[in-house]
Amino acid sequence: MDSFSSLIDDAEIVYLYDGTLEGMLTAVFAAYGRHEDPRNIALPHDLQESMLCSYVPISTELRYATRVQKGVIDKLGERYYDDIKKVFLSDHAEKGGIIYRYIRYALKAGRWSHTHLAEPEVADFVELRQQVEKEAHFMLQFVRFAHLSNGVFYAHIEPKASVVPLITDHFARRLNIQPFMIYDSVHNLASVFDTERWWLVSADEIQVPDQSDAEYDYQALWQTFYNTIAIEERRNPTCQRNFMPKRFWGNMCEHIPPELRKKKPETATPTAAARLPAAGPRLLG
Repeated sequence: MDSFSSLIDDAEIVYLYDGTLEGMLTAVFAAYGRHEDPRNIALPHDLQESMLCSYVPISTELRYATRVQKGVIDKLGERYYDDIKKVFLSDHAEKGGIIYRYIRYALKAGRWSHTHLAEPEVADFVELRQQVEKEAHFMLQFVRFAHLSNGVFYAHIEPKASVVPLITDHFARRLNIQPFMIYDSVHNLASVFDTERWWLVSADEIQVPDQSDAEYDYQALWQTFYNTIAIEERRNPTCQRNFMPKRFWGNMCEHIPPELRKKKPETATPTAAARLPAAGPRLLG
């Protein structure tokens, strides 16, 4: 019995939160208030439960989250808080613990702590931030909009991080007179722009209208251009995949085989035809 009690006392603590940024910051506040050092702050459904861990649910309190936000900004600056929000968009299972340990270290080390890359708390945090920024950069390059019959421009993406909040400003500036929607089916999140402002909506499933007749013609023109500038003698599939990872091809109209585009297959969008096993995307130089 004593050994069992000792095992419980030595168990690592894992905080459980509701998946919101406010919930994450509330858990950070709770760690300070309880004088505990949680190994991770996680969603319940992301866990592989272990007998060696003690799981503590943390209820979200906006006032506590606001105090952590204000403390970070006052002591470290807006940049640090912006970086925390970026890392929160990561899909990494340990991001909660990484954010907590970074905040704890940075508040002690001061404003230059982001340069202390030899410290594991900083190195892990910076690595996650760079991964999120890289994914956002990919989206800026590989997002493809399609003109729908209702006049809205629609883009479907499947990123490895929830980067829709990071990329929508860019497209709102570029498409400032066009209403659009960017739908992230992995994270069930969409951004909607009405030519004046944009906002985020939770979207478990999007019912997409048909594309406009002109859209099919524009996709055909784009694919013709894409094929025409390719130099067959310099075709290098490995190099192409390095610059344009294959996981993005299913949402890029230039990779829809012409025979599928002409048949207008019954898929969520014509670009989804590129996922059909009958005719995968061609490798062009």
